[in-house]
Amino acid sequence: MASPPSLDPIVGEDELPVVGEKVLSVIGEDELSALGEDELSVVGEDELPLIGEEVLSVVWEEELAAATEATCRISFPTAGREADDIVNWLKKRTGPAATALADVAAAEKLVESSEVAVIGFFKDAESDAAKQFLLAAESIDDIPFGISSNSDVFAKYQLSKDGVALFKKFDEGRNNYEGEITKENLLNFIKSNQLPLVIEFTEQTAPKIFGGEIKTHILLFLPKSVTDYQGKLDNFKKAAESFKGKILFIFIDSDHGDNQRILEFFGLKKEECPAIRLITLEEEMTKYKPDSEELTPENIRDFCNKFLEGKVKPHLMSQDVSDDWDKQPVKVLVGKNFEEVAFDENKNVFVEFYAPWCGHCKQLAPIWDKLGETYKDHENIIIAKMDSTANEVEAVKVHSFPTLKFFPAGPGRTVVDYNGERTLEGFKKFLESGGKDGGVDEDR
Repeated sequence: MASPPSLDPIVGEDELPVVGEKVLSVIGEDELSALGEDELSVVGEDELPLIGEEVLSVVWEEELAAATEATCRISFPTAGREADDIVNWLKKRTGPAATALADVAAAEKLVESSEVAVIGFFKDAESDAAKQFLLAAESIDDIPFGISSNSDVFAKYQLSKDGVALFKKFDEGRNNYEGEITKENLLNFIKSNQLPLVIEFTEQTAPKIFGGEIKTHILLFLPKSVTDYQGKLDNFKKAAESFKGKILFIFIDSDHGDNQRILEFFGLKKEECPAIRLITLEEEMTKYKPDSEELTPENIRDFCNKFLEGKVKPHLMSQDVSDDWDKQPVKVLVGKNFEEVAFDENKNVFVEFYAPWCGHCKQLAPIWDKLGETYKDHENIIIAKMDSTANEVEAVKVHSFPTLKFFPAGPGRTVVDYNGERTLEGFKKFLESGGKDGGVDEDR
């Protein structure tokens, strides 16, 4: 077999983790492909992480050098896909949960190596507290952990007794853990302090925002061009101090082109910014809007406290009811008139919940129009549609487009999901059967 070409790792050799005698090599896919498919096999392309625009492959370096068949099937980090995140993840997966720090130089190197690092200071590395620390370290892939019993390291970081400190290159720079050292307590401490008080939403930070433990996010839509930009951001940051570990504070540059879809999702226009919205990312995504538009630290804190106390009602978007909403065969519903039309006890109402940009919705449109024509003069069947990117209703949660739901006549507020064929004949059969042929009752 011919010798393989020389491959330059994207990650420096001194940063590559060691597994026994083996070293992991992270290389570009283009360089890897030069070996030929018959000489080397790696994980599927959809499982590979990205650094910038480049797809990465992970293979055993010694097998790569021999150009023998090698497969390294592993799951990649979800919390971050920057080069540092991947290196930290690989080291945690292939080495000890916490690096032993024998001296001050080793501790300083660990702290400098990442945006966030955690060090456990234990005079007895076999103590129960040290074991709890290592259990916490095993649970977090994207942050490097170190552990030290060295007296010089204790002195360097001004500790006289066992403890844990989180070091970060933002905000206050360091957080000292206080309390009983248990795995769960440490995980909560790290969760509360590992992200900046206010994090800007970008392509790079999105995985950490959505992949984190905190599922309640408050968003400040703030154009960087606005007067007193820094003052408004500082007010937001002051409010954030009271909610570490409870609510994630995020700011979004509302002038940036990539963020326009987010504004649309919240029913905001650029000219309405600065503005604040809160969202929960639990099983259902629910949005909330503050009563006051004045963005003072006091108002923001008050809004967050009321939300945590369950005193804020969800904010449901709605367009205005148009004068001609019922003049066409397909009636146009919005948030404001949905209840009275869909739950009219004397009508059977079939509704398409769509998005204007959805390709499947565009394909369905002519069929839905024909269905409207078919039943336009029917005494108790109404065909309707609602733009769910601009309108929300409490009774229906839309997770995909188009979503088709049937609201049969009667007092029960019954909702039936349509799961049949999306054809004119399929829809007619469904309606003529009273929502039985092709339908599934939501309560079942």
